[in-house]
This record gives sequence, structure tokens and C-alpha cells, in this order.
Amino acid sequence: GSQGYHSVAARIIKENIDGFNRKSLHEMGCAGGDFVSYLKNHVISDWEISAEDFSKTAIDSAIIREPNVNFSQNDFLLNSIDKDYGCICMFETIEHIEEGTNYKILDSMIEHSEYTIISTVDTEDDCFGEHISHYKIDTFEEKGYDVVWKSFLGEINMPDGIYHYMIFLLKGKLN
Repeated sequence: GSQGYHSVAARIIKENIDGFNRKSLHEMGCAGGDFVSYLKNHVISDWEISAEDFSKTAIDSAIIREPNVNFSQNDFLLNSIDKDYGCICMFETIEHIEEGTNYKILDSMIEHSEYTIISTVDTEDDCFGEHISHYKIDTFEEKGYDVVWKSFLGEINMPDGIYHYMIFLLKGKLN
């Protein structure tokens, strides 16, 4: 799944580059920083790019690998977003956040961005306790979010059926 959302998200940004007034991007839950590193080197090198993860190990390795991105260790469940960005991204993370809190986090992303890019999966089971909130391709519209674009990315074959990676481009509150 991961290669899928990285390349699609990079293309969304590249194709809509003129739609951003703020030339800044922030990724929440960046792990080792692969996505933001790729963006900084190949897509939006002139933008201010930052990223965060709760794992100190992930952030330490990301800083060494990509000095041109502003990485920070943060638990966004405890410390919410306090800056405005052109784009905020979160990939394969929201399904690990409990129902209720998940939309508080998403609302904060929307408040602080011109556009938000989010990817998740449409699994119904809990993936061994890992997935604690659930989504379908229409969930965000049904919750009242302004979905600019959405797509299935790829299939996941599970014992109980076929699921999909999904990606969404949501309109943020900033102009």
C-alpha cells in the first residue's frame, strides 16, 4: 500500500501546485520520513516541509537521512496542530485512532490547511486490534467534509474478503 499513496499524493500536489497560497506542507505520522523526503527532493523543493511522529527512533533516523525537512517528535493526540500550512498529510494512520478522537484530529487538520490529503483502508475487522476506527469511500462526505477528490488505490486480500487502500483530497478551511 505505501508506494501507492506516496506516488498518488505527490501527483495530487504537483498537479494542483497553483492552488496553494501557502507553500508549506506538514505530514503527521511520518515514520522514517520517506514521503516528505521524496517531496523535498523531487516535487516541491522550494516549499517549507515539516513532519512529525511520536516515535523518537523514527524521527532520529529521518533527521539523519533528510536534513532539509523539519522533523519533530510529537504525539498529536496530546499536542494538536498549532500552525497553518498549505497542505497537511496523514497516511494509513487515522484507522489507528479511536472513533471520536479521529474526527477531532481531522477537524484540526482541516482548520490549519488549505488542503488535507489522507489515506486509509476500508477494512471492517480490527486487523488484530490495530484498526479501531473504520471508513468507507463515502465516509468523509457523509460526515460533511468537502471531498475534492477520492480514489481506491489497491486491493488487500484478507481471509474474510477483499479490502482497499483509499486516498482522499479534502478542502481545508484556509484560503
